[in-house]
Amino acid sequence: MTDYPNDTIRSIMERRSVRKYKPRQVTDKELKVIIDCGLNAPSAMNAQDWHFTVIQNAELIDWMNTKIKENLPKESVSRYKDRNGGREDFSMFYDAPTVVLISGDAKDIWTESNCGYAVQNMCLAAQSLGVSSIIIGMARLIFTTSKADEYAKELGVPDGYRPLYAVCFGYGDMRPEAPARIGGRVSYIR
Repeated sequence: MTDYPNDTIRSIMERRSVRKYKPRQVTDKELKVIIDCGLNAPSAMNAQDWHFTVIQNAELIDWMNTKIKENLPKESVSRYKDRNGGREDFSMFYDAPTVVLISGDAKDIWTESNCGYAVQNMCLAAQSLGVSSIIIGMARLIFTTSKADEYAKELGVPDGYRPLYAVCFGYGDMRPEAPARIGGRVSYIR
């Protein structure tokens, strides 16, 4: 176990993308902290141009899973199947009991970055609470189809917002090892 100087750094260094979840739901208390941390993320010009749709309805999560898989590029299917233990009925959300859809103001040029900051805050907050997470970028696929407006309405996305990310939260049923970090990604100019 590495000795980190504080709990914040420990959460950053130990957070991993978890791809297998127990069925137990995240507690309301933990979920509130996670969402509040997302709402307190920095944003360009203090726009706070995000909207979070918190989904704990298993049928709606299954519906989203089906719609995303229908629009998944063929070359990605085997990759997701492999990451789900080879299951033919694989879940894009890895059977997580809570999915948060993060949408941004379609008119704000910084919305994607701003929503990304909120996502990271939520994932780190979850880690600090013992709740696992994984960010699902492919969730936006269903909002690139001819039925995008219909799907957005079904999921409570406000008019003028576009879904950008989904984040799964739950109690992990596995603990992935940290992959090796890629070197040569930092330059210092002094």
